[in-house]
Amino acid sequence: MKKLITLLFLFILGISGSSTLAESSQTSKETYSVSALPSEHQTNGIESFFDIRWTPSYTEHFGILITNHSETAQTYQIQVNKARTNRNGIIDYSDTTPERKTSKYQLTQMIQLAKEVTVPAGQSQKVEGSLNFPQASFNGILMAGIHVSEKKSQTNQSAVSNSVAYNLPFVVRGDNDVRPDAKLTLRKVSLEAFSSTQSSLDVELSNEEATFLKDSQFQAEIINQKSGKVITKQSSKLDLTPETDFVYPVKLPKNLLAGNYQLTLKVSHSKDKWSFQRTFHITGAQAKSIQQRAGVKDYSWIIYVLLFLGIITIFVILFLVRKTSKRNQSIEASNRRSKRKRRK
Repeated sequence: MKKLITLLFLFILGISGSSTLAESSQTSKETYSVSALPSEHQTNGIESFFDIRWTPSYTEHFGILITNHSETAQTYQIQVNKARTNRNGIIDYSDTTPERKTSKYQLTQMIQLAKEVTVPAGQSQKVEGSLNFPQASFNGILMAGIHVSEKKSQTNQSAVSNSVAYNLPFVVRGDNDVRPDAKLTLRKVSLEAFSSTQSSLDVELSNEEATFLKDSQFQAEIINQKSGKVITKQSSKLDLTPETDFVYPVKLPKNLLAGNYQLTLKVSHSKDKWSFQRTFHITGAQAKSIQQRAGVKDYSWIIYVLLFLGIITIFVILFLVRKTSKRNQSIEASNRRSKRKRRK
């Protein structure tokens, strides 16, 4: 059963790695391609990326093959990055942020690989790498990625944004199949811009252990504390990479008003379940910013104009009533004086 589960996990991850390579190759019009040259302890059946079993006190040798399909020599940059679940819920291998200093094993430091290589036109070149395992056994999962991109000249920096990069996932599974207990914690929440037209409450979470929490279910709900009304609900399914912090954005309605709110976030993975609650306050300025970002028109000025006109109207009416009253009183007084004269 354990072998079946492992093979299923590798199959799904293998599909992910293969699709990444295929997409990059088509987009680049085959200017270059990158493939994995697996090591001795590569898991059988996995060819498109690295999946290696932890072997204590052993130096693992592997390689990558870069093929230059263009008509000129090209230099390629090679980076080994920590695999991270990004804000869009996708496993990202291009983030160069260093690994946690508190991590017992930092895969990006254990892997030794050239940082740059030049490949002649129309040729392939093997880049050899190594992975040094400590003496102790390991019961978790480590995930990194080999990120390969074309090196642009100083005079052609504007083309960097259009260049294509290849990502080869690099997975190391412990020699001890008993995985550590999963631990998920909430660090903070903050109001951010989700896109150019929408805002979000960004929930920063942390997968504390060397565990890969695949297909984790997320259910988020935000209520207005004053009315008790649910203002938004959201559900997602994410893959959480080991020992990484990540952001889960909860999209906010465009007409959100100032006030006190409460977030409830429930996360489940297999038998593990977590529930988090956090209260937060939206100021008037923040509410206005959310509405402006969403393109909500502010018609509050109309209310002030109508109120001003109403006040003016009341003053005019009072003035006219008072003036009419004085005129009537003056007429009545004149009539009384005329009557007294006639009597005399």
